[in-house]
Amino acid sequence: MKSKLPILISIIALLIPLILIPILYRPKAADVIKEPENISKVEITDPDGSVYTITDEESIAFYVDLAKGAQVNSVPNAVFTFRSFLFKFFRGQTAAEYRFYMSADMPNEVYFLDGADNAYKADPILCRKFMNSSLAVTLYDTAAPTLTVGSDKTVIEPAEISWNYSTLDGHFTPIEVPSSSAVKKVDDISRQTLNLEFSREPSSVIITYNEGDASVSRLLSDFPGLETDEPKYFRIKLEAQWNESETVRSYGSATYYFDAYVKANASYTLTARSVDQGGVIGISAQNAKAADITVECEPALKTMPRFYDNGDTAVAFLPTSYDTEPGEYKLTFKCDGAVSQFSVTVEPTQFNTKTYANSAAEIARFFSDENKKQSEDMCKNVFSLASASGNLCNTEELEFPTRRKDYKTGYGLTMTLKATGETFRHNGIDYHVSSGSEVHAALSGQVTYVGQTVINGGVIVIDHGNGVRTWYTRVDASRVTVGQTVTRGDLIAYTNDSGFGDAERVHFSVSFEDSFVSPLWMLEKGIPYVTENQE
Repeated sequence: MKSKLPILISIIALLIPLILIPILYRPKAADVIKEPENISKVEITDPDGSVYTITDEESIAFYVDLAKGAQVNSVPNAVFTFRSFLFKFFRGQTAAEYRFYMSADMPNEVYFLDGADNAYKADPILCRKFMNSSLAVTLYDTAAPTLTVGSDKTVIEPAEISWNYSTLDGHFTPIEVPSSSAVKKVDDISRQTLNLEFSREPSSVIITYNEGDASVSRLLSDFPGLETDEPKYFRIKLEAQWNESETVRSYGSATYYFDAYVKANASYTLTARSVDQGGVIGISAQNAKAADITVECEPALKTMPRFYDNGDTAVAFLPTSYDTEPGEYKLTFKCDGAVSQFSVTVEPTQFNTKTYANSAAEIARFFSDENKKQSEDMCKNVFSLASASGNLCNTEELEFPTRRKDYKTGYGLTMTLKATGETFRHNGIDYHVSSGSEVHAALSGQVTYVGQTVINGGVIVIDHGNGVRTWYTRVDASRVTVGQTVTRGDLIAYTNDSGFGDAERVHFSVSFEDSFVSPLWMLEKGIPYVTENQE
């Protein structure tokens, strides 16, 4: 027994290294790919973070060959802007890592770093093969076009989509694109276009929607818009197609659903269908925003109605002047594709004439080309200022600007300067009051202009909202400032007989947009706002 013990110990001593060597020995990372037959798997992490595990021997052998590029001094700086893939080769518990920098736009310029940051240039043939595989999808333009709807550009996800992208060799490969069964509600849309916007124009789109009880499908190019007498949601289906061609890198088809809220058709109310020269017709639009309404007129008017948002409605005025040709005018309102037409008549008005006998020297002093241009520029400046959207005078009745209510010079009067023969039209009315008399605001509003010209004298302009303004000239304009809010009846100035005239007077005018209308008409009838009972 004693003679066998040394032999047994010797045998055990010989076996221990054979047992421990495979347990304790681990290959260095740099040695892993030297024996590809011992590699159990390859893990590839793409630039988007997706991880793919490769276990078949043929693919492992290919990736091992890919990681055997020619060593270089360094990776060019420009390459670091490429998208990178991380390759991990596993042999047992040991992994060798290689970081590849790739761009489909430069397939021959592929570099990689090993775990020790040694730089290599990869074999372009092998890299091209990798770039044509589905693992390289992140190197290509695979994005499906997005669809937005409505003024707020609501993003609509496709309910169904089939999409393909082109790899380096021009081969189109299917790709999975997220879809959604959720149907969004879109409230702020154009009934005519639905504010549809694809990030890439489709080859064709078929739209399906309801007309009454019937379902209608037609090409989007033939879509006439949605019509309804009551506000409601329409279920919209879009089937879009992007065709394959040599000039695109992806193509496919997608189906979208959404619910489009459509307000009732815009309707319009006019305060009158006929008006005297110098008068005004009020217009109200329901179920419409001012910015969405366009106005046409045949024959054309000098001043076209301009709409302003006023609570739940939009309001506008059709002003006429002393030089508006009498006759019939055809108005056309368009909003979101809906068209409404009205005819209005401008009736002729008899205007007076007057001759001014001021001396030639006085006429020359006031009506030089420079002074006339000064007055013209003043008016242009005022008309260029934005009027408040909304009624600042709360449907007040106009108040006479002076204590005297009888006027001396009327609106539309043809004035002849006897010394030169020049003629002018009077754009307001003159009240004969002594210098230093009080002048009051005819309506509530905001002072938007304070100034002085040689011909007009002191000038104050008050904005009453929706393009309505009152003008007070031949006054001392020092009592008010631009931006000041005034109330109807407030003392705003004293007359000072400045500017041109043949007596002590104050000049009062009313304008709608850039047209001076008859103050007498306005004092009698007021601002023609549409009331609920008007038809």
